[in-house]
Order: sequence, then C-alpha cells, then structure tokens
Amino acid sequence: MKFLAGDSTDVDLCHVLSHEYYRCNDSFKQFCFFAQKMILQGQNRETSYRAYNAYADFIHHLYEFYLGCLARDNKNTNITNKKNEERTQIIEGYITHHAQRILNGYRDSIKTGTAPDWVNDINYYDVTVPTDFAKDFREYRNKVCGHVAYERSSKLSLSQFYNKYHKFLYLMYRDAMHWWGKKGEEFPDLKEITEFTVMLENEKN
Repeated sequence: MKFLAGDSTDVDLCHVLSHEYYRCNDSFKQFCFFAQKMILQGQNRETSYRAYNAYADFIHHLYEFYLGCLARDNKNTNITNKKNEERTQIIEGYITHHAQRILNGYRDSIKTGTAPDWVNDINYYDVTVPTDFAKDFREYRNKVCGHVAYERSSKLSLSQFYNKYHKFLYLMYRDAMHWWGKKGEEFPDLKEITEFTVMLENEKN
C-alpha cells in the first residue's frame, strides 16, 4: 500500500519501526551480557546457547528494521512483500547501500577532522562492503532465527558470521540509534504495542 509522509499509515509504520529497533537493542544488550560472561568466566554450553539466541534475535530484528525502513523510504508497504527475485535484489541492494554509506561517512569525517574521538583508525572504515554481506545477512536471519532449518545445527556457523560481518551490523545498529533509539525518561506511546495487557478489565455498564 502506498502512503504519504505524515499520514496515518506512516505514523503507524514509525511506531512499528521504533518497536523493532527497541527489540533489536534489547537483543544486542542481552548478547553483550552473555558474551562478556563467556569472556570472563569461560565458555560452556549454556552460555553459548544464550549468547547464540541473543545474537540470532539481534540479526533478526536488525534485518526486519531495515526492511521497514526500505518500505518507509519508498512510501510503499508492498515493496517488501514481493515474493520473487526482484524483491531480494531490492532488499540486498538497500542493505549494502546503507552499510557502505555509514562506512563512507566515518571515513570522510576522519579525513576532514570532524570525527568523534571514539572512532577507530581510518583503515577500519575505508573498506568496501563484501559482495555477499546482504545475502548472508538474509540467509542467517532466515535460518538461525526465522525458520526451523536443519542447516542451523551443522552447516551455518554463527561464529564465522560474527567474525566476518559483525562490524557492519554494529555500525548499522549504531547509525539507527540516533533517530530510533529511546529518547527521554518516559517510554513512548506505541499504541497497541504499549497498550498490551494481561489484566482483566471490568466492563463498564
């Protein structure tokens, strides 16, 4: 469905994008907790299991968040609903473009002397996003979290994925934080999402 900036569909989509980013953020924080525990206390099956789950959730929510951004940028909710090769090409091109844009932005800010103090050396950013990044991002999102796929147990190494691509995922996650991260003390109103309750309410006569 096509929509206009600021209309009711756009507002609803913004609520959902905020929700998805918060879920991504929650998953990343949980992953950091178990990753730190693994480093400080050593690896065991349970810690690996919990770190794996948290990172898989992080991948899933980050991917879904950028799908929502793609729909909003195109002001068309149907752009991510196409079930064909064109859809895959559009999504992978969008993800690759954004990852490269973020890298280029840090690189250029270092060159002009406007980069924050905490950024890494320019060589960390002055790279080209790997050709398979968006494809692998989609595959791992599908099979380590989205679907019950047999490949998860023996053919897909989330450790290898992390070592190869984490820096790109992290930069995309951080880039979205400015616009979509929680602001202020009060939790935002996300309509039906934040109105969810398990409490029984008496019907008013």
